[in-house]
Amino acid sequence: MRSLLSISLFALALALIGPLAGCREQPTDRSYQGTARFRYEQGLEAFRDGNFLEAIQQFTIVKNRFAYSQYAALAELRIADSFYEQAKYVESIDAYRTFVQRRPNHPEVPYAMFRVGESYFKQRPSDFFLFPPPHEKDLGTTKDALRAYQAYINRFPEDARVDEARQQVLECRQTLADYELFVARFYLGRERPLSARGRLEVVVTDFEDVADRWRDGARLLIDVYRELDEQEKARQVAINLIEKQPTSGEAEEARELFPNL
Repeated sequence: MRSLLSISLFALALALIGPLAGCREQPTDRSYQGTARFRYEQGLEAFRDGNFLEAIQQFTIVKNRFAYSQYAALAELRIADSFYEQAKYVESIDAYRTFVQRRPNHPEVPYAMFRVGESYFKQRPSDFFLFPPPHEKDLGTTKDALRAYQAYINRFPEDARVDEARQQVLECRQTLADYELFVARFYLGRERPLSARGRLEVVVTDFEDVADRWRDGARLLIDVYRELDEQEKARQVAINLIEKQPTSGEAEEARELFPNL
């Protein structure tokens, strides 16, 4: 009986030790590059398992102890990725930007620049108009994302992620246009057309690429100009609207206001 108990305890010990032994596995290639690769792969394994703290520890070892290996740069990127996956976007932005600055010719620079934009984009507020927030703070991350994406697109127009970045740029610009329209309507609701005019002029001047917002802004601006007795300005906006969006409902309304157009 005691013999069977001893065998059972021994088997249990082996079962417990087995995973620990795997964690202490040593690289078969103990050269500088081999050890760097081993550490990097350990970090990747932790990263894929969602163990980001352990991943960062391993990648930091590679970055600091094996700075002259090819894995040091990759480790820097994976540290940034680890922050990103934890929604620590301030840290991920700093890490991606540091990578770009330190390694401007590395083939992963396009990826790092794209991820800077993504990190800002992820910080944009949700339900923007349901709970009007402090304006500058909320618009700040949207503007930062827009600048980051545009810098990436301008530098790497042929990169595989450019189409995705352009879609995010459009969404950022939609948000900015929506905000201008939101404020304009706020002023109009309080019978302050002069204050609304400036916001609507921004939409008409700067957001033609966001077609539906541009039409909306142009149509409202016509009414504002007419209310302020600036008939010629209203007419010019109507002409512009009809020329650029001739089949839209807003253009049809402009024709009704100015039958001679």
